[in-house]
Amino acid sequence: VMQLQEAKHIAEEADRKYEEVARKLVILEGELERSEERAEVAEAKSGDLEEELKNVTNNLKSLEAQAEKYSTKEDKYEEEIRVLTDKLKEAETRAEFAERSVAKLEKTIDDLEDEVYAQKLKGKALSEELDLALNDMTTL
Repeated sequence: VMQLQEAKHIAEEADRKYEEVARKLVILEGELERSEERAEVAEAKSGDLEEELKNVTNNLKSLEAQAEKYSTKEDKYEEEIRVLTDKLKEAETRAEFAERSVAKLEKTIDDLEDEVYAQKLKGKALSEELDLALNDMTTL
C-alpha cells in the first residue's frame, strides 16, 4: 500500500512536471514566433533602407555633377545618407539580435522537448511500475 501511494505520488509529480514543461514550451514557442516576426520586420526594414540609401546615393551623384549650383542641396543629401546609414546599421543590429534570440529560443525549445520526452518516458515507466504493483496486489 505504501509503495502504491509512493508510486501514485511519483506519477502525480511526473504529470505536474510534464504540464509545467509543456506550459513553458508553449510560452517559448510564442516568444519564438514573436522574435521571428521582429526579425522579419527588421530584415524588411533593412532592405527598404538599403534601397532608400541606393536612391539617395544616385541622387547625390547627379547633384555632384552640378556641385556649385546645388551645394546646399548636396549638404542636405549627405546628412540624409548619414541618417539612413545609421538607421540601416541600427536595423541590421536589431536583425542580428533577433536572429540570435531566435537561435537561443530554438535551443531552449529543443531542450524542453527533450525534457518533455524524458518526462513522458518516466511517466510511462511509473505507469508500468504501478500496473505491476497492482497485479502483485491482486494476486495476493
